[in-house]
Amino acid sequence: MATQITSGFIELMAVTEDPLIDWKGEQTVIIFVWVLLIAIATSVGLFSRKVEYALAVAFVSSIIAIAFLIIP
Repeated sequence: MATQITSGFIELMAVTEDPLIDWKGEQTVIIFVWVLLIAIATSVGLFSRKVEYALAVAFVSSIIAIAFLIIP
């Protein structure tokens, strides 16, 4: 982010053409994380259904808690 000082206030401006941010690399990491998450859920599901259900409940409750904390 770039900062601009205007009459004593600091405004943060989003820079879309920043050469230091690798946007395609970020998308690759996001895709890899989803694939890894699905692979872990599948492998756990093959071994134990109870563990899979426990992980699913923990994941959903975490998402709900994060949503309540982020959204005022």
